[in-house]
Amino acid sequence: MREETQFFRRLFVLLQLPGSQRSRRSVAQLRRDLAQQGIETTTRTIERDLLWLARFFPLHCDDSRPRGWFWAEGRQSIQIPRLDSLTALVLLLAHESLRSIFPPALLENWEHYRQQAERTLMDSSLRDWRRHVAVLTSSVQAPPRLPDWTLTQILEALESGRQIAFIYQTPWRKEAKDHRVSPWGVVLQEGILYLVAYHPGRGTPLLYASQRMQRVRLLQVPAEGMPPGFSLRDFAQANLRFAEPGASIVLRFRVRQDMARLVEERPIGSHQTVESRGRVWVTFRAEVENSAALRWWILSWGAALQVLSPPELVETLRGTTIEMAKLYARRPRIASSAKPKTPQKESA
Repeated sequence: MREETQFFRRLFVLLQLPGSQRSRRSVAQLRRDLAQQGIETTTRTIERDLLWLARFFPLHCDDSRPRGWFWAEGRQSIQIPRLDSLTALVLLLAHESLRSIFPPALLENWEHYRQQAERTLMDSSLRDWRRHVAVLTSSVQAPPRLPDWTLTQILEALESGRQIAFIYQTPWRKEAKDHRVSPWGVVLQEGILYLVAYHPGRGTPLLYASQRMQRVRLLQVPAEGMPPGFSLRDFAQANLRFAEPGASIVLRFRVRQDMARLVEERPIGSHQTVESRGRVWVTFRAEVENSAALRWWILSWGAALQVLSPPELVETLRGTTIEMAKLYARRPRIASSAKPKTPQKESA
């Protein structure tokens, strides 16, 4: 029984070690991980296990305080169970989709698994997957640049259950403010990573755009726990502009015939139906939320889409388009392209 316990303890420790020094695991962290799996042991036992495992596997230990253990970079660790080709492809697609959002330092932790996925596909019929798969984005704006340190501190605070302090700069205020909060979660929307955190001074959770957080510091103070009934998704939807839910409405709109298929392929709400098909227009009916995201979607179609009802939404769009028309009604002045006259030399 003792040998079985020792085997599974050492195997679990081996699987917990990361593939880069940046994410090294201390003996205390490994002991906590083991305890969560119901394996109670001592610090000294884990230290002996690590020294024993380092005799047979490429494990390294740094000189930090506390000391951290990790797999030697560039060497293959073990993967149980082994990745199959489809799982490897999904992992690589996720990497392609998210690498423009996350900073390079965070992706270093992912590099080991990406390489392992690449090796898995090399032995399958999907080895040329890059020739057959492309990941594109329809967003006009690029995601904001997020410093490595900021994201690392946010994720570490969530993992350790500790508070963080930072300076927050909002676009509409000249002065930045100090904040000390308890992180509750993160929300990713349209390439922007938001931190949801409890602010003791306000007595309520707040939403922070991570690219506006400066000088982020991980504190030793335990964070205020998230209440059992708190929903991160509901809070984000109520506070983010494009995720904010609106009142349910029945939207009737028409789209030009040559563009109607785009709406049929990607319905905008539940119970979307086609009311009629004409030579020029196709009329739709759908149950949607009257949100800012809906209005932005409607305006993005320009003259190819017209809202027919409800009347309140039609009036809102009419006011918006009138203001837009005023901006473009005046033709800009065209700078004169006439060449300046060359001064004539005075005669002697």
